[in-house]
Amino acid sequence: MKKVAGFIVDKHKLVLIVMLVIAVACGVLIPKVEINTDMTKYLPDDSTMSQGIDIMAEDFENMTTSQTIRVMINNLNQEQITAVREYLASIENVDSVSYVADSEDYNKDGYTKFVVSTSFAYGSDEEVAIEETIEKVFASYDIEVMNDNTSTMDLPWGVIALALLLLLAILFVMSGSWFEPILFMATIGIAVVINMGTNILMGSVSQITMSIVAILQLVLSMDYSIILMNRYRQEKALCDDKEEAMKSAWTSAFSSVMSSGMTTVIGLIMLVFMSFKIGLDLGVVLAKGVFLSMICVLTILPALILIFDEKIEETEKKEFNLPMGWLARFQYKARKPIAVIFVILLVASYFCQNLSETVYTLSPEDPIADVFGTTNQIVVLYDNDDEEKMAELILELEEHEDVKSVSSYSSTLGRAFTSQGMIDMIDGMGVAMSIDSSLLDVVYYSYYDGTLSSMTVSEVVSLIADDIAVNPVFSGFITSDISSSIDAMKIFADKSELT
Repeated sequence: MKKVAGFIVDKHKLVLIVMLVIAVACGVLIPKVEINTDMTKYLPDDSTMSQGIDIMAEDFENMTTSQTIRVMINNLNQEQITAVREYLASIENVDSVSYVADSEDYNKDGYTKFVVSTSFAYGSDEEVAIEETIEKVFASYDIEVMNDNTSTMDLPWGVIALALLLLLAILFVMSGSWFEPILFMATIGIAVVINMGTNILMGSVSQITMSIVAILQLVLSMDYSIILMNRYRQEKALCDDKEEAMKSAWTSAFSSVMSSGMTTVIGLIMLVFMSFKIGLDLGVVLAKGVFLSMICVLTILPALILIFDEKIEETEKKEFNLPMGWLARFQYKARKPIAVIFVILLVASYFCQNLSETVYTLSPEDPIADVFGTTNQIVVLYDNDDEEKMAELILELEEHEDVKSVSSYSSTLGRAFTSQGMIDMIDGMGVAMSIDSSLLDVVYYSYYDGTLSSMTVSEVVSLIADDIAVNPVFSGFITSDISSSIDAMKIFADKSELT
């Protein structure tokens, strides 16, 4: 180690330049690192959700998804509601706008809610433009705009700022010089930049990893800098030559830094064995970050200390030494009760951990949800060999107090309706067709050979398209618009039978 220490100290300016060049190159790469916001990619392969996503991707490859943006405006009259809805629908890249006049889900306590749908992904230029347009056009209104992006959020800047302030406060109080914390932060900061830039080698990293890795790396690695600085101060008190003092300090501190650092690295690598694959992402990036911090402390910090040695001496201050002798004496005298207390705490913590709630996303403040509450859609995939059993399950789900509605083939196209119920069902689907109830009674009567029973939407659509529409007796009652709608519904019904 003495030869390595000699090279690093003797060539400290060259070493610093090389490390800075690497840091700049990695800094350029940071924006090119692919950030994955889809947390479902980290689900275990054997999880039912992961299997369901694979089935949906394979069997419903043409299925399109829409992103939604909620808009809440206060104190609108009916005329204004109509005008706002029409304008929202006219915005570029908006596919549709949902609003139900007589529903508390859209009208409550003087507030009106509109749900804007778009096919563009959250965070895309098109989706962001929609939000910006709404906020700009209705700036004079009492308005709230929120998208329904359920991906992980970035760690709030307030949390990061607080952590940095606490870290700096401790460093400035405990250090022997006012300038030392600046060198420590610069060293670990360079390590953070190199770590984040080298993430490009991983292909992609999760959004949560990118949001927390910098502050965690900073906190986990700061003690390595303190170890080297303290050793240098001790050696310099024995040797006037600062370079010789650094060589001795580097050699002495190497084993402490490496043993402490590698223990942390190995602990972080254990995260890769989590069934939830985010552990692999977090473990590799954090372990890499701590290792790079050790390298930077052993290469960059010696150079910075030697270059700014005079500045460190000029800003020396009295170190803060908190007297801890009384605590050591108390701990020794009360060692038995303390051991019993910690055993009790351990047992209590084991049982209390099951009472802790687990969240998978950082939820932002949602003023719209404060008024209208929150809704979540859950997709359930099932084998459609037994539709009758599925119909029973749907009835049970609809009776659940937390379920607002259930939509499936069994409850829509596969559900049997009377002729009037069928007309209400078709109208509720928003299909541009108008069928006279008497005509539908004839269809039912004909289908059941003289009785009026119930039929599914799929059966009615197929019967009208295949028999009634081509029958010269009834075809005159079917307009071209209705015929086109029937064809569209037939295609939809045929596809729905695959769910």
